Amino acid sequence: MNKIGRNDLCPCGSGKKYKKCCLAKDDQFASRRRDEERAIQTALSWLEEHYPEEASEAVRIDFMDGPDEGKLDAIDDLSPRLAQALSINIGEWLLADAVLDVNGKDIKAHELILGKGGPLLTSRGREWIRELAKHPLSLYEVKEVIKDQGLVLTDMLHPDQPPVRVRERAATGFLVPWDTLGTRLMWQDDSFVMSGATYLMERETALDCLAEIKSEREHESGDPAIDRYITASIIINCWLDSILEIRTLPELVDMSTGDKILLTTDHYRVADWKEVERILEAQEDVDGDRDEGWNRFEELEDGRCRSRASMVPKGPDTLEVFCRTTKLADEARQWLEEIAGSVITYKIREVVDPRSEKALDAAKLAPEPDIPQEIQRQLIHQYLAKHYETWPEIALPALKGKSPLEAVKDKKLRPLVVELLKAIDQLEARRIDQTGGEPFDVTFLWERLGLRRE
Repeated sequence: MNKIGRNDLCPCGSGKKYKKCCLAKDDQFASRRRDEERAIQTALSWLEEHYPEEASEAVRIDFMDGPDEGKLDAIDDLSPRLAQALSINIGEWLLADAVLDVNGKDIKAHELILGKGGPLLTSRGREWIRELAKHPLSLYEVKEVIKDQGLVLTDMLHPDQPPVRVRERAATGFLVPWDTLGTRLMWQDDSFVMSGATYLMERETALDCLAEIKSEREHESGDPAIDRYITASIIINCWLDSILEIRTLPELVDMSTGDKILLTTDHYRVADWKEVERILEAQEDVDGDRDEGWNRFEELEDGRCRSRASMVPKGPDTLEVFCRTTKLADEARQWLEEIAGSVITYKIREVVDPRSEKALDAAKLAPEPDIPQEIQRQLIHQYLAKHYETWPEIALPALKGKSPLEAVKDKKLRPLVVELLKAIDQLEARRIDQTGGEPFDVTFLWERLGLRRE
């Protein structure tokens, strides 16, 4: 996040210089947050001094859910960023939700802190800890990001409530629409703010978390205290599981065939290049030449073409044939041996999972294309336009074999279509966040499917 200069235009959009507009208000807000952070550190230090065993046991049993050695080892191996997030979340939980066993009696930690004999705190600090204890954790979806100003959040547990505008600058630097997180919202002066603890989750994790919370709360009496405990416990557990597990990239599937994507390269020895050139030139479904390589394609119903195999000469006597799945590679091998078996000989196959370290390392080392960034972005937009033009009509495994246009008519599948569109929005926002430029607007997909962005 870039620091706003005193003479810069105010990010609120007033058209005034920052020093003449929101600077004083932001300084006051920052001063208050410093007071609140000092109060938190004072309160936690006091707990550590007066109730070290009780607080430690509460964290171990209630926050960590009784971690085994494997879980403790995973915590020790967390990156500095995640370790800091864990520390912040534990600290806030202790002040807001923890119940300590003091001489066989359950006492809320914040009652000890704010009660007689507690630490010396400023009035602002006491008020902040009191407010933390009042406001429960909930699960939120980012509806809008207003750079350097704030967020618009929707409470996923209470979707009937209107979205809330939240004053929050730091998070606008890394959150995008449809991101999901657990947090506590507090009213401060004239706006909502995030309490400090953040349980950022991938959408799939958050949706599972949401379903679990709803299921558990359905079996209870509706007591607000019990609902609060259930919600906080499940959000914490889901978040902890997500940051501690060894994450694997999702399996990649070829949209045209439904087969698992495995980057497959077959190597052939060539006895006569002129004959290979003559044979490939005679094929109606092959384009290219020896200098640029050849591409075998198939024509689609809408007039577009899709690659089935690319063939590239390597050295004086080698032809490499690349396919995106092993099935396509098997088909290409059978086809090549039928038409050119007299002048080429199969040697060896190399298969690389695109999720493997080898593939990821190769991607990192790949040279930047010698194409201006603006042209790259134009090409990407053109590709996305073609891809999404027919996307609503394509049968998708995620929609049980139905196309998005068919699935929106089914009450059970309609929410899955919405989730797919949100995932597309997220991916595009992340791409622009990393590469810059203008995002590809997929509003037309929402409109064509008769859905609203909400």
